[in-house]
Amino acid sequence: MQTILVPLDGSRFAERALTVAVPLAQENNAALALTTALALVLPPPNEFGAPDIGSSAIDAARLQLRGQLERIARRLRIKHDITTSTYFREGAIVDQILAVANDTSADLIVMASHGRTGVSRLWLGSVTDALLRHTRTPVLVVRNARPWALVTTAEPLYPRVLVGLDGSEHSERALRDTMALIGNAPCEVVLVRVQPALPTNVTPQSWIQEVTELHSTQYLAPLAAKYAAPGRTFHSRIVVDDDPARALLAAAKSANAFLIALATHGRGALQRAVLGSVADKVIRGATLPVLVSPPAPKAKDVA
Repeated sequence: MQTILVPLDGSRFAERALTVAVPLAQENNAALALTTALALVLPPPNEFGAPDIGSSAIDAARLQLRGQLERIARRLRIKHDITTSTYFREGAIVDQILAVANDTSADLIVMASHGRTGVSRLWLGSVTDALLRHTRTPVLVVRNARPWALVTTAEPLYPRVLVGLDGSEHSERALRDTMALIGNAPCEVVLVRVQPALPTNVTPQSWIQEVTELHSTQYLAPLAAKYAAPGRTFHSRIVVDDDPARALLAAAKSANAFLIALATHGRGALQRAVLGSVADKVIRGATLPVLVSPPAPKAKDVA
């Protein structure tokens, strides 16, 4: 991991993503790219047909956001000795985040998200949701992030993680991205495969035992061996549940995990317009950070 992108919006809450991004950068000797975008939304036209907005207001907002971004970068460079760059953009927020991620070849995007319900969840539904639909970069969504406070510690940031897998090659991107996130730090990895409810014509106990043995020996065990490294331990679990999101959240709580990782499915624009997916439900229901691995680029996207 070489570059971690952190989108900021000028609020103290968004800066909480840095409490995760900074230790990750230190563990991986990575650079931080900080970005913010000034989204110009013009008010209704005045009596002369022109937008009633003064250039001085725009200049003031531009100066404030750019200055704040530079101050944060300077603080990180001086206090934490991290290579930091800033990218101030103007335009649609999600479009600008995607552009900076592409320009910096970011390996990971880290952003804070409100852990609230009701109307307050619209923030997640706007920026984070849209970003997850369009990005090709893994996104670490930090829920209920603690206030700005960085403490130097020898302890790994995520000593125990839960990775949700569904048997597909695509879902294994979550495990790959998790290992890249963890780096060389010691970690306990819990691999979870969620199976639908039992068929009506089988004996529950025998079916669960058969499925567990099959997936543990032929699917989960080879994956664990593929990513084996000193300091890493792997455990596998099969959970029977018709609601994968609910099962993953419960498994993470049971395992006392510090991070949940899973992949989004590579669907077309129409299907992805409404997330309604396992990843979306896990993000909304989690109190832990959630690492979301996007679909692999299609051939025409990288041509």
